[in-house]
Amino acid sequence: MIEKNRSFREATSPWATNIHHMVSGNVPTFLGAQPIKDPGTIRDFDVVVAGLPWEGTNTWGSYSGCEQTPKACRLASLRYGSGYLPEYDVEVMNSLIIGDLGDLPVHSTDVAKTFAAFEEAAARVFAAGVFPLFFGGDHAVTFPILKALSTQRPGRIGVLHFDAHFDNAGEYDGDSFARCCPLRRIAELPDMDPAKIVHIGIRGPRNAPSQMHYAREKGIPVYTMKDIHRLGLPVVLSAAQEIAANGTDGYYVTVCSDIMDQASNPGGPIDFGGLSSGDMCEALFTLGRGRILGLDLVEVYPRLDVREVSIHLLVWLAIYALAGLATRPRSGL
Repeated sequence: MIEKNRSFREATSPWATNIHHMVSGNVPTFLGAQPIKDPGTIRDFDVVVAGLPWEGTNTWGSYSGCEQTPKACRLASLRYGSGYLPEYDVEVMNSLIIGDLGDLPVHSTDVAKTFAAFEEAAARVFAAGVFPLFFGGDHAVTFPILKALSTQRPGRIGVLHFDAHFDNAGEYDGDSFARCCPLRRIAELPDMDPAKIVHIGIRGPRNAPSQMHYAREKGIPVYTMKDIHRLGLPVVLSAAQEIAANGTDGYYVTVCSDIMDQASNPGGPIDFGGLSSGDMCEALFTLGRGRILGLDLVEVYPRLDVREVSIHLLVWLAIYALAGLATRPRSGL
């Protein structure tokens, strides 16, 4: 278990006083965490939550609005108390000191300025040795996060990418920072070894042959859903961790909601044949107990969601990952 200043945790835990903190206006912090008003205090926390409310180029029809996800997840998190999971007997909010940094600044017409702000904030969190939990936003937000992390740990990080799609297109309609491009931009980073990036759950007809060719050309390992069905998810997770963690300081995890079947994810992209919600929760608990360096959860469209199912699912995924983090062996730190 992560252990810092127990008295600080007891003094700041909302569960000691049964109140919810507000990150801004009438928006609560995630799980009632302590709001971070002074970035200089980031080191006092085990986990920092941040929203990345970015919506870039729309790549299909009416599937937009994912910039609303961070707010929606914070509101949904009110349902889950202190984040207690009986199957693991761990209470997240009483095991970790969690702070909420709020949403990072967005300049809606300037992707470069927005991503520079995201990179700067992510760099501050990583430099403090604190675990970041990011809620997107479209999947492009992963690029500035990993740019910050790879700069601090050149050649020493792996990436586990859960997605139905490669997201390694060179550009989309002239936009090289569209949501279908971030893994290409990440693989191109000078401090990133493409062989340490692992695609997990790739499937379906919304991929192009050129994207598979790029992954093969760069030596990026790919586990399709067929591989998961054939080998079993635990085997694939173990193999992916071994690839991403071997010779590195650990791995960063990025999760697109469409890694899960549409039946579990009505507010995400329409992609069938994916993981179940239960499998993904268990996977993130397992990864949280390993050498995880950070996590982002992206690509849900609240306006299209049915009864907020996908939004609540993201909250569950975050809680399971944090529960893993809270219970991982000291050797996993």
